[in-house]
Amino acid sequence: MSKKSKRTKLRRPMKQLQQRPSVRSPINDELAGPAQYAQQQMRRGDFAGCIGSCEPLLNSLPKDSETHMEVLVMLGLAHGMLHHYQQSSDVFREGIRIDPTRAELWYNHGLACHYMGRHAEAVRDLERAFELSKNEKSDIARKIAAQLEVARQELQEAMDAYEGNITVEKYTEREERFAQALSLMKQQKWPEAELLFRQLGETESNVPSYWGNLGVSLMMQDRYDEAEEAFKQALVIDPDYLIARNNLKKLPKARRSKEPLAMRIINQSREEDVEQSLALYEHDDEGDITDCTVIEKVGHTMTGTWRQIGKQPPRYRLFLNRYQDTRFTTCPRCNIKTHLRTFTLVIHVNPASTAIVDKTCRFCDTCSLLIVHKDELEERLATTLMKSDPEAIGNDYLIVGTVDRAQLNRARQKPASFDHVVKCLHDFKEVVKFERVSEEVDSEHL
Repeated sequence: MSKKSKRTKLRRPMKQLQQRPSVRSPINDELAGPAQYAQQQMRRGDFAGCIGSCEPLLNSLPKDSETHMEVLVMLGLAHGMLHHYQQSSDVFREGIRIDPTRAELWYNHGLACHYMGRHAEAVRDLERAFELSKNEKSDIARKIAAQLEVARQELQEAMDAYEGNITVEKYTEREERFAQALSLMKQQKWPEAELLFRQLGETESNVPSYWGNLGVSLMMQDRYDEAEEAFKQALVIDPDYLIARNNLKKLPKARRSKEPLAMRIINQSREEDVEQSLALYEHDDEGDITDCTVIEKVGHTMTGTWRQIGKQPPRYRLFLNRYQDTRFTTCPRCNIKTHLRTFTLVIHVNPASTAIVDKTCRFCDTCSLLIVHKDELEERLATTLMKSDPEAIGNDYLIVGTVDRAQLNRARQKPASFDHVVKCLHDFKEVVKFERVSEEVDSEHL
C-alpha cells in the first residue's frame, strides 16, 4: 500500500500565489536550464540549494522577462522557508519595484513582515494584495482575505501594548524606527542605535524589546552599568522576557572578559516550530493554474511534500482503517457518531491502472473525515480489477481522491485512464492516521 504523508493543518503559511503572465523577453537556453533546475530544487525542498542557484541567475536574466520574476519569487520563498525573513522581504520588495501590480508579491512581502513582527507593514501590504485580487473568486483570493483579517487582529493586539490610545499612523512610525534601529545594530552603529532605542523607550509604551535592545547597544559600548539598568527595566515591563534575563546573566562575564562581544538578533515574536506551507503553482499561457505542488515544513524540519493531482478543489480527510475488528462507529477525532455513506473513490494501482470504486464508508460530517476499511476496500478493488486489469491485482495502490457520482458515467464512457479522471477529481484535504495505544506501566531504572 502506498500512502501519502499526513498533511498538517497550518497556522500562518508562506504561499506563492497565482501569477499573471507578462510580456516575455527571449531567454538564452543556457539560462533556462539553470532556472528549471532551481525550480526542481524548490520542489524537493532544497531551499538552500535553490538560493544558491537563483542568486547568480538574477544577474544574468533580463529584468523584464517572466523568468527573471519567477526566479525572484523562488528566491524570496526559499529565504522565507529557511526563516530568513529579512532577506525574503528584501527580495519581494525588489519584485514589487519591478511590477507593483502583482498580488502575490505584496502578499508574500506582507507575510515576511508578519513573521518579523512588523504588524503595520504586514497589514498595509496585505491590504494592497487584497485590492489587487478582490475581483477574483479563486481560493487564492480568499486566502489573502483570511490572512488580512489575521494581520489586522495582530496589529490591534500589538497596539494594545501601548498605554492609552495610539493611532495606526503613530504605531507605524514607531515600528519603522524600531526596524531602523535594528538595522543600525546589524551595521554595528551602536551609538546611533542607542539613540533610537532611547527615544522609543521614552514613549508611552509597554514594549520590553525597546529596553532590551537598548541594553544590548550599551553592552556593545562597554557601558555595563547602564546596560544592566536597561535590562532590568525590560523585565519590569515583562518578567518573562527571556532575552533580557539571559543578557543579565551574561553581564558579569562580559565585564571580566577582554574579548570583543558578538551579537545575534533573535526573532522573539515567532516560534521556532512555526508551521509553514509553500504552494508552487504552474500555469498555462492564459495564466490558469494547471498544477500545484505543496511543501510542508515545521521549524527547520520538512514534514511532507505532496502534489495536487485533481483539477477540482480538494475535499474530505481520509483515514484508511487497517483494523478489521474496529469499525469506528464513532469518530476517532471528535467522538461523535459516524454514519454510512457511499463515495466514489479513485484509486491508482501500480504501474498504470486507474480503478473507480463505489464504496460505502463511515463518515463524520463534523470533521469531514472519510473512513475507508482496508479489508473491505481491497476486496472490492480486486473485483473491479478482475474485469479491467487482472494482472494488477495485488499491486501497490493509492487512494487518490473522490469524484462526484454524476460524473462517474462520463468517466466510464471509455476505459478509465488516469488523465481522463483527473479533470473531475477532488484530492483529499488531508490524509490522517490513527494508531492504537497500549497501556504502559512506569518503571524506574536503579
